[in-house]
Amino acid sequence: MNAQLKKTIDRYMTGARMFPWREAIPRMFADLLMVNLSAVLAMAMYYAMSVGPLHRDPTEITTALRACVARYWWMWSLFALISFHLAGFYTRTRGYIGKHKNQVILRAVSIFIVGLMLVDYFLSSGRSISGWVALLSWIMTLATVGGSRLAKDIFLEFYDLKPKDRMGRRKVERVLVVGGAGYLGSTLVPLLLNRNYRVRVLDSLMFGDASLKAVRHHPNFELRIGDVRDIEAVVGAMKSCDAVIHLAAIVGDPACDENKPLAAEINRAATRMLIDIARGFGVQRFLFASTCSVYGACDYLVDEHTAPAPLSVYAHTKVDSENLLLESADDNFTTCILRMGTLFGLSPRLRFDLVVNLLTGRAATIGKITVFNGQQWRPFVHVKDAARAFILALETNPAVVSKQIFNVGDYNLNYQLSQVSETIAQIVPTVEVQHVENSDHRNYRVSFDKIHTRLGFVSEMTLENGIREIYEAILSDGIHDVSATEFSNLAVVKALSQNGISKHSKLQRLHLLAELDGAA
Repeated sequence: MNAQLKKTIDRYMTGARMFPWREAIPRMFADLLMVNLSAVLAMAMYYAMSVGPLHRDPTEITTALRACVARYWWMWSLFALISFHLAGFYTRTRGYIGKHKNQVILRAVSIFIVGLMLVDYFLSSGRSISGWVALLSWIMTLATVGGSRLAKDIFLEFYDLKPKDRMGRRKVERVLVVGGAGYLGSTLVPLLLNRNYRVRVLDSLMFGDASLKAVRHHPNFELRIGDVRDIEAVVGAMKSCDAVIHLAAIVGDPACDENKPLAAEINRAATRMLIDIARGFGVQRFLFASTCSVYGACDYLVDEHTAPAPLSVYAHTKVDSENLLLESADDNFTTCILRMGTLFGLSPRLRFDLVVNLLTGRAATIGKITVFNGQQWRPFVHVKDAARAFILALETNPAVVSKQIFNVGDYNLNYQLSQVSETIAQIVPTVEVQHVENSDHRNYRVSFDKIHTRLGFVSEMTLENGIREIYEAILSDGIHDVSATEFSNLAVVKALSQNGISKHSKLQRLHLLAELDGAA
């Protein structure tokens, strides 16, 4: 068995173990009953139509219907379960409401009936299942399978049985943003201040403090300069905070590969320390910034129930931190994980090591961009929209977000890399696009149904918006070198590594913790 096949089998086995069998099996059984009931009712209606208005031979109709049931009952039962499972009936769509649920149900039932008709066409040239029976089955299945789910939503809404915060928690007033001077943090902090939160930032200022210049004198803003690995700095920053938004990390595959011990300390071991201290201080909410890259390479649409398959040190440390958060949650400590698509767009701490920003920067400065392969799919999300997602998670009922994972992005921002380059060429004049083939064919598209329906999140910024604002910033600020150290996580980590920063952690036990976790 080759390594790739073994990896694929392991991934599916992990997915099977993660599947909520205990909750799903009763739902599957109920769906099978409703599908078969719908088929019987459809055939009864067809019988009444044929024998009555059409005056066909009752014996002939009865024989044909019995033959259809005998031949196809197992097939439509199996095909229904497969169609409904692929539509997410037993995993991701359970929390859907309103039009989103209606669309999923309509699509799943329609695919089920059309697929059944296609099978019948290839097996018996369409003679076993008539068009009328198929149409009536479609209507009846929508009424039973869909109606039962919609009726539940109406019942819960009418009797106000939505999840409630039973702990009587105090209102979130002070928020600690760990890593608040970074690319995402410096975008999020002003939004929090605009919503009247008291914001405290803990940051080592690895990239300087210019990104916080606009909020430095705000009466509700406080900056604590300190290393996330320093227990004294973390304890001092955590006091009197109601919520923590953990953004601090060595971000990106190249930056983590440059200094793996440092990445293990900051991205994984420090997370454990933050969790322990937050719980000790009675922090109510802990939001964690993760990444969609934990899904690795996948040719189908992935969602929050897809088993992670990290391919890099960066993704591995994020998965490990996610597990720590999920294990630590309880009725008094709400944890929520936001897996973000690839960020892009203008931020007070500008980065040109992100694919959209980098390609736009090269197009604007040298008039030429190189796209490797180009057919792979990537999920993108504007940095401002990512910041909005954190605020939504912060303000949503704890019972809705606790121990939950949300992919952050939008279906409209699932792009192929070649489409990104074409869009840039339409906005930045006289750009030469070069396509180069290499061995990296990582590919994944992401489902954002859960965050759309549960949190009501929809991206406001388009790819064009982000490209245009980056292009205009380059022109207005006179940026000539997008590869400068200040714009790259990798370059800064390299410089810090040369200065021995990874050896100066005040918590020597974190070194041991990182090594033990890595060996586990």
